[in-house]
Amino acid sequence: MKRFQLLSLIISLVLLLSGCSRSEQEAAEGTELTTYEQTAYRVRSDFTARLDADQGWAGPLNGNVTVNADQPFRIRFEVESTTKESEERRFRLQYRRNGGAWMNVGVSDFPYPEEMAPRVSVDRVGAYQHGAQTTDLLAASGAPFGGGSGINLSAVSPAWAGEAAHSEWEWPLVIRRFADGPVTNEEGDTFEFRMADAGGAPIRSDANPAVTLSIPEGHLGGTFVETPGRIGPWEASNGDLYFIMEPTETDNVLMVVKSTDRGATWREVDGANRPAADDLEGFATDVRQGTIHMLHQQSDAVWYHSFRTSDHPADPDRWDIRDELVTEPGEPPTQVASLVVRSDGSIVGVYGGPAKIRFKIRSPDGTWGDETVVDSDVPPNLSGPQVVLGENDVVHLAYTGDDGTAWYRRIRQDGPLTPREQIATGLGTTEYDVGSILPLVFIPETNTAVVIYRLATGRLWERRIVDHGPPGDPVRVSDRMVVQNAVDSDQTGADAIADGNTVHVLFIEENSGSIFHTYSSEPGVWQPPTLEVDGIQGQWIRGTKLVQGEEGDVYGFVYDAGSNGGTGMNEYGEVPLNNR
Repeated sequence: MKRFQLLSLIISLVLLLSGCSRSEQEAAEGTELTTYEQTAYRVRSDFTARLDADQGWAGPLNGNVTVNADQPFRIRFEVESTTKESEERRFRLQYRRNGGAWMNVGVSDFPYPEEMAPRVSVDRVGAYQHGAQTTDLLAASGAPFGGGSGINLSAVSPAWAGEAAHSEWEWPLVIRRFADGPVTNEEGDTFEFRMADAGGAPIRSDANPAVTLSIPEGHLGGTFVETPGRIGPWEASNGDLYFIMEPTETDNVLMVVKSTDRGATWREVDGANRPAADDLEGFATDVRQGTIHMLHQQSDAVWYHSFRTSDHPADPDRWDIRDELVTEPGEPPTQVASLVVRSDGSIVGVYGGPAKIRFKIRSPDGTWGDETVVDSDVPPNLSGPQVVLGENDVVHLAYTGDDGTAWYRRIRQDGPLTPREQIATGLGTTEYDVGSILPLVFIPETNTAVVIYRLATGRLWERRIVDHGPPGDPVRVSDRMVVQNAVDSDQTGADAIADGNTVHVLFIEENSGSIFHTYSSEPGVWQPPTLEVDGIQGQWIRGTKLVQGEEGDVYGFVYDAGSNGGTGMNEYGEVPLNNR
């Protein structure tokens, strides 16, 4: 191996161990470029403003400001050439976090990174093309104006020859909450920026722009797990909330994030001991007695993990079981998973196979039993399972067929399945329609299982199974169209819970991307939907009933506000359940 190859490998390993993205290499501390001077800067919060518009500023000239995580902004620099230098130079941007080492700012689109998602990156901007000429907007230098450019998704600027003039350069940037490594940027972190030439020599400056990071209330960031199953947010008995997600699209490891203030702020818990299995697409969770149980289907393997919440009596807020292999059923067309924990501590886990769904039962002592293949000898091919625990530990199971059908069965306490019953026809028939059934709902007071599903028409319907009788008549939940398979999520953009005898549904309207809420307190009667979250392009949503004590119970939910399958758009919201 050649010396420079060995050195490159060593540098890459150091960056990996330190949690740095490959695009965030430490800047070489070259000699200061004294023939250039940064004479002014200004931070722009309006990411859509025209390049040379005198508007959308976050603060005054040379003023330091606060910016939100996962919200792009721009910095405009005024740079003066102090000599008649004829050599053309290209510039780049560097930053340092909390006074640490200077790092080169890499390039990564937001919210969907193509190769990596670093702490800070030069972003894509729609307001101007890369290299668009700037005008004299900041007007601090007394030297003649000699041009400059707007930067767009590029690590370096176009070439410029100073010749005793001043120039202006505008950089589109984003600071992520979670980045590859994975690493975390925190509330109050400071990020100082400076311009350097392409070789890394910094431009002389008396003061560099510094921004302070803010994490907006309810903002999680990160990346949604692409699954039709339930993933929280789950509530510990002390009120702490937990959610399952990935840090970035380009570093899709398993994270548990926690909120101790009812969803206002979220932080990862026990990140040093995450499970090794990644590829989080078929995923489902359930909670019992201080433990979050997880079933996780990769392409050719199914894993079980568990996490102890803050109310667990032993070693709380820690990963417990990591990467316990359940089975290797063969690669399914789409990864799917669903599970429930029964009263004796046994776990029923359902997952996909090459043509059929299957399930296994884990005994209270931790032993997985034999595999059962559902509808093994009859068509159609199956996917999209959803389960919910019913009376006397009976497990209600619904699933989809690739011919547009939906089916229902029960897994009895001793394991056998009841005969299958058809719930619906007319579901979508593509690979992306497998997740057409919402998480199932159970109403203990009437021993009722509620199956809500999306037809190919785009509308939600429901059928109820009361006291193990036949499915009731289908009832339309709403006349609004609901999004399906937003950016390869393999699920309907909707969620359902029970609160007493009332069934609540949150859904993302297909045309607007907005989130609506509807509920049914009486079987067969659904209230007109009300708008809950507007001005987004919602793509995923999952929630649970949360007990808020004196403030009343809420339907707590996490949604993706429009990441297009990328990073940084997960948000927390609530719907009050009082008087519903």
